[in-house]
Formats: sequence, structure tokens, C-alpha cells
Amino acid sequence: NFVAGILQFQIYRALCQAAGQRFPDDPRRPLHKCDFYRSPEAGRLLGNLMEKGSSMPWQETLEQAIGEYRLDGSALREYFRPLEDWLRTENLRAGEVVGWSYDGDYCKRSIETAGLQVYGSGYYNSAFSMFETSRILGTMIILLIAVFLN
Repeated sequence: NFVAGILQFQIYRALCQAAGQRFPDDPRRPLHKCDFYRSPEAGRLLGNLMEKGSSMPWQETLEQAIGEYRLDGSALREYFRPLEDWLRTENLRAGEVVGWSYDGDYCKRSIETAGLQVYGSGYYNSAFSMFETSRILGTMIILLIAVFLN
């Protein structure tokens, strides 16, 4: 799924480019507003991608179709740039700080209460807590994307 998500945005950007709908230097025409519906050029590009099937490595298929050989997250960033800019501006306006301040004693007590092993001055080890944090962050990102797309 991770690879597919990145490829999705790379291919989307290439289809927009083929249809003449990509304007990276025009903030009034962001990538997420691209419309390649009924574009013969975008259709040919998509057909070229799909006709190979699994007959060759995906990297070669990608390079032949869109000229990119590797996964590239820049298309995803370009697509969501308006959301990122809005979040940055909104955080500044509201005085929100991205991240957290560290109070070693408070954090150490909280971690010990949760039954985690504390090392040195505030470092702890727990695979579960890291997994839980990643899951929460992933859920928040999905919710932000869903709100932005609606």
C-alpha cells in the first residue's frame, strides 16, 4: 500500500502533465485541481502504463511511461501543498507550536506510570508505544486528507 500510494501521485502528476493541466509555478492552478478527463494524451499515457502488466519490472514500466525510474514523494507533496500551506498559516495564526516541550521529570513519571522502562534522562523503550504513536499519527493524517478532499 505504501508504494502504491506514492506511485498513485506520481502517475497522477504525469497524467496531468500529459493533458496540459500541470502548472507548478501557478498557485492559482494547484495539482489537486487538475482535470484530465477525456484527455487523449493522458489516456495514451495510462494505456502505455497498463499494457505492460507484469511483463517487466515496474521501475522500467514507469520510466518508459513517465520518465521516472524511482519512487518520488514530490508529487504527493505537490498535491497536498495547499493543505500544508494552510496548516502552517493556521498554526501561526493560532499560535500553535508543532511539537512539544520536554519536562524530564513529568515525562519520566508518566512513563513509569505506564509501566515502561526509563533510561537515563528521559529516554524510554517500548515498541508498543512507538507503534501506537505511529498509528495515531497515521489516523490524523488520513483524517486531514479526508477533510481536505471533501
